[in-house]
Amino acid sequence: MFRENTDHLQSELFRTLNDLPKGMLEVLEDSWAGTFREEVFLRLDETLLAVLYSSKASRPNVPVNVLLGLEIMKAGFGWTDEELHQSFTFDLQVRYALGYEQVGEGHFCIRTLNGFRRRLRDYAQQTGQNLLEQIFAQITDEQRQKLSVKSDKLRMDSTQIASNIYRYGRIELLVEILQRVHRMLSEKDRERFDEVLAPYLESNGYSYTYRMKGTDTGARLDEIGKVMATLVAELAVDYAAETAYEQLVRVFHDHFRLSDDDIQPIPATEIKVTSLQSPDDPEATFHRKRNEGYRGYATHVTETCNPDNPLQLIVDVRTEPNAIDDPQMLVTVLPEVTQRMEVKELYTDGGYNSPKVDPVLAVYSVHHNQTALRGDRPHTGHLGLVDCTIEMDAVGKPSRLFCPMGHSMTIRATQTEHRYVANADSVDCQTCPLLQSCPARPKAPGKSAAIYFELRQAQVAKKRQVIAARPPGTANLRNAVESTIRSLKNPFRQGKVLVRGKFRVACQMIGSALMVNMRRIHRFQAQMAKT
Repeated sequence: MFRENTDHLQSELFRTLNDLPKGMLEVLEDSWAGTFREEVFLRLDETLLAVLYSSKASRPNVPVNVLLGLEIMKAGFGWTDEELHQSFTFDLQVRYALGYEQVGEGHFCIRTLNGFRRRLRDYAQQTGQNLLEQIFAQITDEQRQKLSVKSDKLRMDSTQIASNIYRYGRIELLVEILQRVHRMLSEKDRERFDEVLAPYLESNGYSYTYRMKGTDTGARLDEIGKVMATLVAELAVDYAAETAYEQLVRVFHDHFRLSDDDIQPIPATEIKVTSLQSPDDPEATFHRKRNEGYRGYATHVTETCNPDNPLQLIVDVRTEPNAIDDPQMLVTVLPEVTQRMEVKELYTDGGYNSPKVDPVLAVYSVHHNQTALRGDRPHTGHLGLVDCTIEMDAVGKPSRLFCPMGHSMTIRATQTEHRYVANADSVDCQTCPLLQSCPARPKAPGKSAAIYFELRQAQVAKKRQVIAARPPGTANLRNAVESTIRSLKNPFRQGKVLVRGKFRVACQMIGSALMVNMRRIHRFQAQMAKT
């Protein structure tokens, strides 16, 4: 049964804090614990999580705001559950931050915290809503209003987050799946498939691959593919609902294909990024960035960046499998962010340049500032659309083009959708000093000069012109988000969280973001106290 926790709103007459000297009590109140208590704990709206509990009369829950506060601290300090519980039991700052002023009060076991997480996860799976995201938005919006933090200018970036999974090699993963299938089988079926599975049960996947020679890889893959094909077909009736069988089917289709009634391994370069990375975290995906492979998730961060703000706050944190790219995340995040804030400008890097982004920005009237653009740059020594002035009509379609010499070119749509042609006066072109480097020069005598281009090419050209027109030394409001990313990942060892699964990873990143904001507020308040 849900019961709101209000005990911390009135101090007890006899409390442990009374035994502290006045100076020590003041230090405690002015520490991070005091800021956490005021800016996070007291702002937690427990009623948002009442849906997790039964409405029937029963034993009251452990205070929800205490459990949430501990989850936030676990992420912000990078604690294990044992470190979390020990800190709650013996650390006076942690207890004060969570509203307790008496030693020994509010004791609970770690199992209670695990049950709370399971309730959150089950609710997210049933409804598609992560209640911690709502809690984050509620707290952050209150902090913005109190501190007068403007949200008209925002910046975005993403970072790779590794799940707490073992990094399997290809054959190593396939052997691990076969071993888990064997453990799933009944005694009768184990005897039935004993001969088929025997070569893969003598040791773990690492030992199996360690004894292999490089030249054996192809033959071993062929053998495993045939074994998996047999198991997929013959176990379907009795084991279709088992997790191990579902992963067997997924891995088989990830790594093998049927070719002329034969089973062929898929080349490593053609394996999809959404393929299973670990049987312990089926939601994790693969992403390659700057020639380095990442297995897990990507966290997308949005924070304020108006230079007039007394401090900047993270206002949105989203975690998804890392196979989802930045533009897709922007398209998802922007509509929800604009419901909470009056966003006018958005600052990102070149990775957010995509055709699917521009229409969404236009709908919400948000100006997109990019530090650069992803993709090939125009060749030097040759003119292109980026060297021309392109006018757009009211609906965003090209209407007129002016070449670098100022000559006007009429634009008309071709029969191909989103493709246009700009025609020039051939007389002007014949005497133009830029004729040899111009893409619009006449291709044959008597033919008019023309430039064929697609709508997306024109849009990208205009973006490059905006970037190039920025005065040298102009402050780039996006760059500081790199520091935010480092702060967000700092509690985690080499960017690897101590949990698995999208939901748990997302909760860790939300908790870390709340702690980053809390620390910024604490520093700001400390500076203001000195002035």
